[in-house]
Amino acid sequence: MRKHIIIATYDGIGTHYSGVGTIAKNLVFALTKLSDKYDLRVSIAYINVNKQSKVFNEQCFEDSSNLVNKTGGALVPLCNSSKGESEWDMWRSFEEWDFANVSLVTSLNLLLNNDEENILILNDTPFLMFAKFRELLNVKNIKLFYFPLSTGINHNFGPDRWRNKRIKLEKDCFDLISSDTNSKVIALGKCFANRMHQDYDLNFTENDYLQNGLCFEKYQDYLNIKVDNNELEKFSIKIEPDKKIIFAWGRCSIAKGFRELAMAWSKIYSQLPNHYLIIQMPNNSGEMDYFLHIKDILSNIPQSIVLDDFNPDIWKTILRTKNTDVVCIPSLMDPFPHTSIEAKLFSKDTNYITLISNTDGAIDAFGDDEAIYADPRDIDHFSSKIIETVNMNEVQRKNMATKNATTISKFDFVNIFENFLINNL
Repeated sequence: MRKHIIIATYDGIGTHYSGVGTIAKNLVFALTKLSDKYDLRVSIAYINVNKQSKVFNEQCFEDSSNLVNKTGGALVPLCNSSKGESEWDMWRSFEEWDFANVSLVTSLNLLLNNDEENILILNDTPFLMFAKFRELLNVKNIKLFYFPLSTGINHNFGPDRWRNKRIKLEKDCFDLISSDTNSKVIALGKCFANRMHQDYDLNFTENDYLQNGLCFEKYQDYLNIKVDNNELEKFSIKIEPDKKIIFAWGRCSIAKGFRELAMAWSKIYSQLPNHYLIIQMPNNSGEMDYFLHIKDILSNIPQSIVLDDFNPDIWKTILRTKNTDVVCIPSLMDPFPHTSIEAKLFSKDTNYITLISNTDGAIDAFGDDEAIYADPRDIDHFSSKIIETVNMNEVQRKNMATKNATTISKFDFVNIFENFLINNL
């Protein structure tokens, strides 16, 4: 029986601003590759976006359209009462979540066939709410995989009243999913699975993970270059040729630990006069107070650069800059941040050491002999670990780089996703 895979998501199809978007883009890339090997039909249901708005990403949309056309699937825009002008507007209320999921039910009832093996991948937390409407599906020949990429307990975001309602909705949906033999919750990495077990009493078997990864082919051009600090001037980053870089990047969110990094740097910058801290944190998560707070912490701290810019060429170039000394992943509440795998991949033939948070999914990417672990919530401890990493000798640096080069292959997402499908279908 032919398999029909339907992806329901928002970012990464018509837009691309977050890790959720990267996961969706990776799914599109992997399925495009795997459709040469397997008899698949792929459809994509996505939150509709105004193609004239600044959030629209033509390349994402074209890749998605090409995949569904290649496999005979459908590209289905879902309800978006904000008219798709802003990504934040799409997901600021639980009513939006319900609208999108009811719209998905309607779309699936028009799209699904009983003579196919239907697989629905519900990408990110808002699509947990589909469990409330699942019984409205006319076609019963379907397996559902729910991929929450954050949870209300794990992600301390938003006012308490809003967050408590979110947690209640999540618990109700997890109960509904557990009662359906054709549905399961999938964890993005084992660290996040442990958190969901502790917070929501969910249990996971070996086949209930989709390990995060990257589509390596997309990065090959950068992995073959090395540049000097002067190359950064095209991004308006001006650093003296002999200065070294401590770098962190990701969307501006409390989940990313940038506040803790800024506080640590404000304590130790005078001890590291040969280093600059660069944080690339595009302010697109609706957390303006957090963005301004970080700017305020660093406002009078020299050797500090904050970039409100999504441009991926910036972080890729900095990671391939010879003077990049420490790459920092201080995230606090990420299931499995892409930045951790990107840091691992881009360390090929470089001299930087990765300093990672020991509190979330970043540790899924690095063994304890491949990076330096730190607790960003303990600012004194975190500060000392930054200094320790800067002072690491060349032999230790080389050993870590060699170890990372031997384990990066585990994070090839095409292979990861193929194995996931084999084990679950």
